Amino acid sequence: MRTLLALAAVLAVAAALALSLGPTGWRAPWAMSDVVLALRAPRVALAAVVGASLALAGVAMQAVVRNVLADPYVLGMSGGATAGAVAALANQLPAGPGAAAGAAAAVALVRALCRGAFSPARLVLTGVTVGAIAASAAGVMLVLSPAQRLLRGAQSWLFGGVSIAPWSIIAAAAALVAGAAIWSGRRAPAIDRLSLGDDVATSLGTDVGRLRRALLAGAVALTASAVALSGLIGFVGLIAPHAARTLVGAGHRLLIPAAVLLGAALLVVTDAVARTAFAPREVPVGLVTALIGGPWFLVLARRELA
Repeated sequence: MRTLLALAAVLAVAAALALSLGPTGWRAPWAMSDVVLALRAPRVALAAVVGASLALAGVAMQAVVRNVLADPYVLGMSGGATAGAVAALANQLPAGPGAAAGAAAAVALVRALCRGAFSPARLVLTGVTVGAIAASAAGVMLVLSPAQRLLRGAQSWLFGGVSIAPWSIIAAAAALVAGAAIWSGRRAPAIDRLSLGDDVATSLGTDVGRLRRALLAGAVALTASAVALSGLIGFVGLIAPHAARTLVGAGHRLLIPAAVLLGAALLVVTDAVARTAFAPREVPVGLVTALIGGPWFLVLARRELA
């Protein structure tokens, strides 16, 4: 519990620093309080919600495939989201809803192709293949499109970025995260048993198929929500769960809230760096998380596969 309180304090400090960072030379009619409340606060809140969504989705996906190297996009969601976003932009529609639909469609296709006895390896390999095909289709659409507007919009979305969103949308996304965290927290013992294998979990009274389907549905909903709001932001769903395990252990009763807090704090900090490190220009936050998460993943993979 002390660790969770410490992580909550870290998130609060990160949010306070993010609210204070940025240009200060504002002219009337903009007062500094207006800048914080109208511009920075919604962005910080959205970064926290998206980070928490990706972290919780990462925990769920790792439980489903029983692999700590899995992330929310492992079942082809990144490729599906890319194709959905590009198709939406090509038809002059918002990229976010198209991306969410594409991610959900990719997972549905993966599940349809993996009917039968559950196999984590087959699920992951099928997801990688479906994601690659969808990403290739998006690339073809970009190459064949004569509109530079489509290319610029797709690039902005593919690199990931946190912007200002209405409070109603932020509240809806936060409610989804909170509901998913409460649901999964209440089922933490069953999720722990799932990591022991299907036979052991079943013998201990766990409905393995039902729990796995629910976890997968929750991961898809959280990831779709995150990509609809901020585009593709990688590695948060991998770094936060792993860092949480080193702090609180593998038990999901503490792992779930710890990962949520860490994911929120991580994206708040990286977004603050993205918008201030090279001011007045802004770096897409997805590039910052990739620069941090890439080396982390290599170290983690070396340790897990050694």
